This record gives sequence, C-alpha cells and structure tokens, in this order.
Amino acid sequence: MADERAGLAERLALYLDKGSEEPLYRQIADRVWLEVVSGTVETGERLPTVRQLAIDLGVHPGTVSRAYDELERLGILVKRPGGTFIALSSPDASVLERRAQLERLCRDLIDRANTFGFSVTELIDTLTDLRSEEWHRGERGTE
Repeated sequence: MADERAGLAERLALYLDKGSEEPLYRQIADRVWLEVVSGTVETGERLPTVRQLAIDLGVHPGTVSRAYDELERLGILVKRPGGTFIALSSPDASVLERRAQLERLCRDLIDRANTFGFSVTELIDTLTDLRSEEWHRGERGTE
C-alpha cells in the first residue's frame, strides 16, 4: 500500500508545473480526479497524508490540504479517522467508450463545419436551437 501511495505522488509530481498560472492545488486536484476516472486509483484506496504528499511534491501542506478539501467537496475523497480515501469509483469501460465515441463524433462534426466555413459557436448555437425545437415538440428523451 505504501508503494501505491508513493506511486501516486510520483505520478502527480510528473504533471505539476510550478511555473503555471494554474494554482498548484488545482493541478493536484485535477490530476487526482484523472487518476480516479482512469482507474489508476480505486475506490477505498488510502491517499498519502497531506504532510507526506506535500513533502513528496515539494509544496506547502496548505496546498495539498486545499486540493483534498476541493476533492472532498466534490465527493471524490472522504476523510475518515485513519486517513483520506478515494470515495468515487471510476466509470466502467462501456461508459468511457461511449464518451470517447461521442467525442470523436463531435470532433468530426467540428471539422466538417469548419470545412463549410462555420465556427464552433455557430455549430453549438444551431445544436442548441435544434434541441430547443425538439423539447417543444415533446421529444424530451434526447436530453
């Protein structure tokens, strides 16, 4: 278990950019979230203590604490006696694949719209209008 937590700290350290305009706590929170949704960390897995992760990452403990607080507020982490644990499970593979298919479809649609001279904003506006029309016709199953 200690090796798993050390692995998490090492992976987080790879992605932290102390020169970025994005606050470090946000970078940590975002990366932990990606670790959860990718299935790299599992529900119930214990995370390093605030102090240990701060030491491992070379950041102030308040930075890690703020990241953990944000993740707890979002329901991704839970703090209990004995540590901080992953509370949210990653989506199953079929959900991830479905999402990937939708993203590919959207990218293709954007590319085709650009070919005809339409912007992404025009595309989104048109889709919003179409959705609104369907809603008003009673086709609410597509929401």
